[in-house]
Amino acid sequence: MKKYIVIFIIVFFGCNDQKLKWFSGSLEEAFLDQDNKIIMVDFYTDWCIPCKQIDSETFTNEEVINKIEKNFIPIKINAESKYGLPLFEQYKGTGYPMILFLDKNKNELDRLYGFYGPDSFIKKLNNVLSGDGTFTDLLTKYKLGDNSSSTIYELAKKYFSKGEFDDAAVLFEEVLRNKDLSYNMFHESNYSLGVIKLYGNSTEELENYIKQHPESFLLKQSILNLLNYYKFSYLEKEEVNLYETYLSRFSNDPLFLNQYCWRMTELNINLNKALQKINISLSIIDENDNNRAMINDTKAEILWKLGETNKAIIIINESIDLDPENQYYQSQKNKFLNSIN
Repeated sequence: MKKYIVIFIIVFFGCNDQKLKWFSGSLEEAFLDQDNKIIMVDFYTDWCIPCKQIDSETFTNEEVINKIEKNFIPIKINAESKYGLPLFEQYKGTGYPMILFLDKNKNELDRLYGFYGPDSFIKKLNNVLSGDGTFTDLLTKYKLGDNSSSTIYELAKKYFSKGEFDDAAVLFEEVLRNKDLSYNMFHESNYSLGVIKLYGNSTEELENYIKQHPESFLLKQSILNLLNYYKFSYLEKEEVNLYETYLSRFSNDPLFLNQYCWRMTELNINLNKALQKINISLSIIDENDNNRAMINDTKAEILWKLGETNKAIIIINESIDLDPENQYYQSQKNKFLNSIN
């Protein structure tokens, strides 16, 4: 069960009879298709919530379907499959869903990450068709002497999304030297440079950004990135200290509290404090919030780790009642029951 959430989305899936006709062959076969259309590749995973949301809300929209089927060859690829994973890595994917636009010569025209609603997605499709604001368009403008912060900044983001971090870093630094940069450009450029340094196993830049800009709108995202880096680098002391430093700052954020509490169960430390914090999380989250089942599951795990198995079973039953289709919660219950025997 993935407890670490980078993007928090509440999803309400509706019913829609409209369906996009996806290309049934491989990407290689799509390149050989006789239609002179741009290839649109949707890299998804089975667990990705934004992937499911764009499927249910955007790819069922009649206007979106008509626009795609008229101008694109859409192909869907599971980024974690035997076929899809090498392709996702080849294109240096950094998130899901990744919507890639390629011409018939296999040149990348543009890419998108995350969820876009129908109106926003149609605007992006129109940009790809016209070339406006795409990677190629921005690079051409920059090479022709457009040194405005907006052009350099947008081009830097394109390089970043392509996984070409060295080029992105050079441009983000150029943005910060410009005098016409906006407030958002300043923070997003500094944040992006910090994340790029993380890929190079250096935490100093992002740590300094967090310390120097405690009121940044990117503070939480910066902390989440640093926490994940510490986790996967096995820097347990630094990770726990960072959580402890910002628990009070995000005391009204039920999902941040949940992330802290679940991580404590993984590390098997601070469980009594985790129980206190998860109760706070449950007290402040809306009764109808889709994440409530997940937070209940965290509480059940804490109780089980504390030896309160019967209480854990009662709480996990609440998660099952809230999300009866989720097999993970049933497996949790079975784990608790088996521990009694």
